[in-house]
Amino acid sequence: MNYASVARVLSLLMLIVAGAGICGGVIAVVAGETQQVVSLGVTAMGILVAAASVLLLTPRPERKARPSDGLAVVILWWLLTPLATSLPFVFGVANSSVITAIHEAAACLTTTGHSVIRVSGDDWPASLIYWRGALHLLGAFSAIVTAAGVFAAVNLGGPGVHRTVLFTLPESSFFDAMPRITGPVSLMIGVSVLLIFVALLVLGVEPGRALGDAVSVITTGLVHPGALDLAPASAAVCVVLATGLLLGSLGLAFWLPLRRRAWALIIQDPEIVVFAGFAVLFAGFAMIAGLAAGDALGWSIATLSTSGIPLGAPGAADAIPLTVYVMPCLVGGSALAAAGGIKLARVIVLGQRAGQEFQQLGYRRSLVSFRFRDRELDERSVIGVWVYFVAYVLAVFMFLIAFSFAGLGFDDAIRLSIGGLTSSGGLVAGSDTDLGPASEILLIIAMLLGRLEILTLLPALSLSFWRG
Repeated sequence: MNYASVARVLSLLMLIVAGAGICGGVIAVVAGETQQVVSLGVTAMGILVAAASVLLLTPRPERKARPSDGLAVVILWWLLTPLATSLPFVFGVANSSVITAIHEAAACLTTTGHSVIRVSGDDWPASLIYWRGALHLLGAFSAIVTAAGVFAAVNLGGPGVHRTVLFTLPESSFFDAMPRITGPVSLMIGVSVLLIFVALLVLGVEPGRALGDAVSVITTGLVHPGALDLAPASAAVCVVLATGLLLGSLGLAFWLPLRRRAWALIIQDPEIVVFAGFAVLFAGFAMIAGLAAGDALGWSIATLSTSGIPLGAPGAADAIPLTVYVMPCLVGGSALAAAGGIKLARVIVLGQRAGQEFQQLGYRRSLVSFRFRDRELDERSVIGVWVYFVAYVLAVFMFLIAFSFAGLGFDDAIRLSIGGLTSSGGLVAGSDTDLGPASEILLIIAMLLGRLEILTLLPALSLSFWRG
């Protein structure tokens, strides 16, 4: 393990978090929120001092960083950042539980987005709404960059699923290749949020809510704590939000062809085509459950994107059976997007391989090739996806048992297990039970494990990973 590289890169990332905290403090000063000025200021200064100290005291690395060093940065980022960013949720609102504060921060960073803190009259300070949005943006950015860079390099969860033209393993230090990813991802998120924000303003949405909703749909989260109870102002607003969710849940699968102006590739991309098919399929299930066509399609898009932000009447989804509700959450969005779930790319790979098996049942000696995005994939690729799928199912099962032992009923355990692992805030928020400390800790672990895509955490359990 190249500890110097890992420490320095992690410190640089934490400096970005400190900058976001300083901006929050400025907003609190302008809004006259004294309590939040202190909490955000202390958070920013604490992170700033700690990160700067590590940078100053850590010598420049003497050897090249490897993909395993990138994976170490990712694991430490997701484990440490919720702790570092939770302080405003302890002192900035009426909350005496540190676990609840960490839970709130983890929910925002993983873009699950649901809120477990209750504020009188839902009158949240403006600076804390900003802080929730900032954590959503940091989390979405981290998830996409991690998938396109680190996961592509370590080849876990199905080789080829995360590969793009943005990343090639460099001969120099591994981290030298990351700016090629961070730049386009930053531009993608920034432009997307700006476009949706301006469109909502044109439609007459109040600026604060317009910005919160724009960040919510692009990060596939829930920035405003009461987002699930806020109905869109009009049908036109629903269309804009749905467009934002499509951009957020497809991510680089949409933006990379757009960047090359390859319009035909956008229409033909397998993840985009399958997303559209699943959206129609799950909308059909919702209509069978009694939803109107518009509400059904809105629910399907919102849930498939693992956001849950309402695109119709807020209570319309209550009529949908839980067994139907969890299916789009499990599928999720693109492998290179902020959405959670098993991911469309893996579903496509498994579906194609299953089709080949059925084909060979009738023609025992037939030879079939396996391709994904014009790349020939070998049997090892399929095995990697199968291993990931089995690990995901086992993770759901283990969390289901754990939540049951924590005293939750079956429906709530299902909601929290699948909702946490897939970063589906709408599914998690549907739980009617007030969570105790044990359940909150389990849900925090589930949300973080979902963002680490389960298999990537396994190397960290070996001491040789940290000694290498």
